[in-house]
Amino acid sequence: MSFNVRNKKESRDLIQKLGVNTVPEIFVNKNDTSKIEQFFLNNKADLYVIRHSGKADAHYEYVKNFDEFKNVLDNFENEIIVAVSINSYKNKILLGAIEVDEEKIHLCATTNPKLDHRTMYNGTAEYMIETDIFDNKLSDIPQMNDLFDYIQKYSLYNVTIEFTIYDQPVGINHERIIINEIRNY
Repeated sequence: MSFNVRNKKESRDLIQKLGVNTVPEIFVNKNDTSKIEQFFLNNKADLYVIRHSGKADAHYEYVKNFDEFKNVLDNFENEIIVAVSINSYKNKILLGAIEVDEEKIHLCATTNPKLDHRTMYNGTAEYMIETDIFDNKLSDIPQMNDLFDYIQKYSLYNVTIEFTIYDQPVGINHERIIINEIRNY
C-alpha cells in the first residue's frame, strides 16, 4: 500500500483512517475557546502542546492547562493543533523517525527522555542509521522488533513515521507505540 501525505492534516487523517495509536488532539480555530476548553476537560494530562496546524517546524508552546493556553493564544495564527504532549506520558523507551523502504531503513532515534522529535535531529540522537533490514545492529536498539511488527501490521512502508515507544500502554488505543506523524513531505 502506498500513501501520499503532503501535510499535517493529511497525516492526521491517515492516522485516524488506519486506526494507529496516537495522542488525543484536535485541529481547531484558536478562537473556538469553548471547544478547546472542552478538549482540556476531556483529556486530562500533565502537559499539552499547541502548534500551527499547517506549518512544518513552526512555533509551538507547551502548556499545563486551559488557563496557560489562553496566555499563549496570541502567539498563533487562526488554525492550530491542541494535543496531549508525548512528554505527559512517563517512561519513554525510544523516540524517533523511521522509514522502511523495501529492504532499506533510515532511522534517527534516541533513548534520551529529554529529546523530542525536533531536537533529536541536531546530532544528539544515538541512533542515526541508514542500513538494510538484515543489519544485526538493529537488534541492539530497544523495541525495534515491536516497531517493525507495528510497521508491518499497518503497512507503513515508504513513508517517514515519527514514533514514540513507552514501557506501558498510552494514547487513544492504549498501546505502547504512539505514531506522532506519518509523512512523505
